[in-house]
Amino acid sequence: MVKISIQGARGSFHDIVARSYFPDETEIIESPTYQQVFEDIKKGTAQYGVVAIENSSYGSFLDNYDLLLKYDSSIAAEVYLHIVHNLIAFPGADIKSITEVYSHPTAMAESHHFLDQHPQIKRIETDDTAGAVRMIKEQNLHHAAAIAPKLTAELYRMHVLSRDIGTNKKNYTRFLIIARDGAPLTDKPNKSSLVIRAKNIPGSLFLCLKCFADEGINLTKIESRPVIGDVWQYYFYLDLEAGIDAPEVQRALKNLGKVVSMERMLGSYEKGKMLES
Repeated sequence: MVKISIQGARGSFHDIVARSYFPDETEIIESPTYQQVFEDIKKGTAQYGVVAIENSSYGSFLDNYDLLLKYDSSIAAEVYLHIVHNLIAFPGADIKSITEVYSHPTAMAESHHFLDQHPQIKRIETDDTAGAVRMIKEQNLHHAAAIAPKLTAELYRMHVLSRDIGTNKKNYTRFLIIARDGAPLTDKPNKSSLVIRAKNIPGSLFLCLKCFADEGINLTKIESRPVIGDVWQYYFYLDLEAGIDAPEVQRALKNLGKVVSMERMLGSYEKGKMLES
């Protein structure tokens, strides 16, 4: 049985990714924070973890970039999930009777247009979308609703009061499957991620990127994060469209070593597919 640590409760978007990527028998470990997911991988409590890394509407989950560097875990796979928010309440509830809505701040913000049309509903932020549904069920809050994936309604025997209430109908989140041993979940990786620290010389970042451009390697993402304790110095996280064993990548990394003061490969894996929630 594969043990998978997810941030949040069963029925969350992280849970949907875990269920979709690992369709066989699994044990889902609910973790309250992203850091706990990384801890679960480090301690061997779980073989894999699921963490969000980027949203098409709101950008990067910056703390998770820091955790990728802090913990000795690697990216084994990625998944892109179409985020569909739903208003979930007790069966028989009516929108006019709902006076409170609970959900994660991001889900709340992504559903602002719908919520603006119902000013009588007080917005209350929680740590998790699916956890909000479970809390409403356990506390018997018939006047309340939650914004969450439809899976939560099925798991907790609740009702989808309004479907697809998100403002942006093309809302996607990129999730990473992380593991301790660093082994990719494919034998044909075609994407890689690494973090570097450029040398403190003029044009150093340009020289780093040139290593990949010279080999015709496309970079799909560049994210900078501050180096704690070294003011105005930065780590740069790079995603590139090629597997680490590709000859052009090996040549680029060899040249990259001449212009960086630190380099760490975070993982080589298969480019993620799009899933529906």
